[in-house]
Amino acid sequence: MRSLTRRVAIGGLVAALALSACTSGSAGSSGVPTLSLAVETSEGDPLADMLLAFADQVEAELGDKVELKVQTGGAIGDEEAVLQALRGGSIDIAALSGSVANLDPTFNIMEVPFLFTDRESAARHLDGELGREMSGSLVGSIGARVLAFGENGFRHITNNERPIRTSTDLAGLRIRVPGSPARVSLFEGLGAVPTQIDLGEAYLALDQGVLDGQENPLKVVDAFSFYEKQKYLSLTSHIYSPVYLTMNERSWSGLPQDIQQGLQTAAAKAATISREAGADADRTLRAKFEQAGMKVNEADVDELRNAVAGVRDEIVAGIPGDFARRVVESANR
Repeated sequence: MRSLTRRVAIGGLVAALALSACTSGSAGSSGVPTLSLAVETSEGDPLADMLLAFADQVEAELGDKVELKVQTGGAIGDEEAVLQALRGGSIDIAALSGSVANLDPTFNIMEVPFLFTDRESAARHLDGELGREMSGSLVGSIGARVLAFGENGFRHITNNERPIRTSTDLAGLRIRVPGSPARVSLFEGLGAVPTQIDLGEAYLALDQGVLDGQENPLKVVDAFSFYEKQKYLSLTSHIYSPVYLTMNERSWSGLPQDIQQGLQTAAAKAATISREAGADADRTLRAKFEQAGMKVNEADVDELRNAVAGVRDEIVAGIPGDFARRVVESANR
């Protein structure tokens, strides 16, 4: 099944051109619904792998009841472009990360630093009431639902200057961060100089010394070969980042119930695959990076958490209602 999905994904650039001439979610040449899927990144990155796993599972669950058009590797642009295409309905399903919070502040809950300390707690919350409330909020804000929460992973810091053990070690370091105001606030609170650069441009920026470092899950560090340009990996686990497998609500509503159920089942299975891949990466990649010459250290997580207590409070206060307070209380139990 993986080989089939890979062929579909490689055809994503062609599919992107074909989709411009048709309505997303419309009937394909065989008369069955055609669903367009998109992600900014390429195979090997957690977002793309989640989308490809989902496509595999849809094939297994629904067979020829649907046709899939899968676009990876930035076929329609960066994540902001993918998000806007999802919102506008020109694509049906997307794998997204933290940029969703720019349109729905409820999703800033996952920007609260050191909210979850282990993936089991994160999965339990995302698969429960927390996830249902986030999905419902997204339907209201941009007209898209979360089919499942995969795993981007626990984020760690790499840099070329020194090991990061406490917040004082981050002073003045130019760290690449995604386009999230909450992430900027986090690294400002840690004394760094957060720098917003597209993920695809970060490798060159690290190579040229425009950046001192970056922060990402280990699987992303591997997928984008950042370990080739960084001397130190500090295991900070400062943020747990999900992959949001999202679907345009109009596209969802236009499908018969059996296909909806098949998509939901496929999404749940893809989330499990995504989380297992994240756990496996955490077990194996540290050794790979050390063999490549990186120096790896454990950070003082308690000190880092205390250093950004004010940032945590600020993010929580900016999320509407009592949602954030309830999640923080539950996560701290």
